[in-house]
Amino acid sequence: MKNIQITNFSRCSGGCFFGVDFSGASLKVLQLAKKGKGFDVVAWSQRKIPKGVIDQGKIVKKEVFVEIFKEAMEKAEGHFSGKEIMLTIPEEKVFTRFIPVPTSKEEHSLEDVIKLETESNIPVAISDIYYDWEIFNQDEKKASVLVMAANKEIVDNYLEVFDSLGLKTIALEPESLSMARSLITKDFKGYALLIDIGTDSSNFAVCKENIPVFTANSSISGRMMTEVVVKAKGFSFEKAERYKIKKGIEGSDTKGQKNSVIFNKLLETLVQEIKKTTEFLQENLFLEEKNKKITKIILCGGGSNLKGLDSYLTVKLRQPVEHSNPWINLNFVKKIPPISKQESQAFAPVIGLALKSEDYEKVN
Repeated sequence: MKNIQITNFSRCSGGCFFGVDFSGASLKVLQLAKKGKGFDVVAWSQRKIPKGVIDQGKIVKKEVFVEIFKEAMEKAEGHFSGKEIMLTIPEEKVFTRFIPVPTSKEEHSLEDVIKLETESNIPVAISDIYYDWEIFNQDEKKASVLVMAANKEIVDNYLEVFDSLGLKTIALEPESLSMARSLITKDFKGYALLIDIGTDSSNFAVCKENIPVFTANSSISGRMMTEVVVKAKGFSFEKAERYKIKKGIEGSDTKGQKNSVIFNKLLETLVQEIKKTTEFLQENLFLEEKNKKITKIILCGGGSNLKGLDSYLTVKLRQPVEHSNPWINLNFVKKIPPISKQESQAFAPVIGLALKSEDYEKVN
């Protein structure tokens, strides 16, 4: 069917807790070690990626990226070990679809039927993608199948780069899947919404338990929020970034005008896009369920550090919005690594990748 594993149903070989994420404008790498019933963070690193190195999800300046990765390894906090890694795929390069699949066709296996239905529902040729799936509901006549697919050109590009580094890529998965594993507690039941505000783009993920069942892109980004401050205050970009984190929506100028006025247009757009995403759940997914309600909203991503954003969204959405805790599913044997609360927001995907390795131990 496929030779690259795209979702969390894949397994990695024993003892692998090595995740790599290079979405946005930085490279994040983190490795966990299992210690009894808990974990230790044995190594982590973060490095900026200059503009132009990655274009539309593809590593176009391979030699530059390789040097950045080597520097991340050399200047890491702690020491990375092993040669097996797991990677995230940018959300905008992944197709996620819920597909109703008939199960009563005796002449075809369920796998064959899923392949046929995937080909009909994904807007690219099946020969151009790697894909995987999970069956959510199944009876004698039909099944609800979540299909995730990634473009082969992007995946093969990543494999080539990391192969040149002497590393073996054992699994790839959408960024939303990694984030959900990191940010949503394992015992959560029902629907959650992840609002992931990145540096250059943002995404929403509606999750059933901790599996994303629908994702949508947003026109709002952390960079746009900073640029609003630059324009309104006349600050440099670096000063505006610090101001956004320290003062944010809650601050005001010397004349007493509240900063919420500065961000008003952007934030109104953000709220409308969030509402459209929740409406899609109500109107298009799991139609057999009568009372579908998002009971948890989590604000995440490096661009979510606008002070007061969680309170603003809580009021506008009339529902509590909480800041993410990327460490929530980790029982640490020792203290957590010296990663600031601000920085840890951007580490959620790579932490989720590292947690992925725990699947292996549960089935071996």
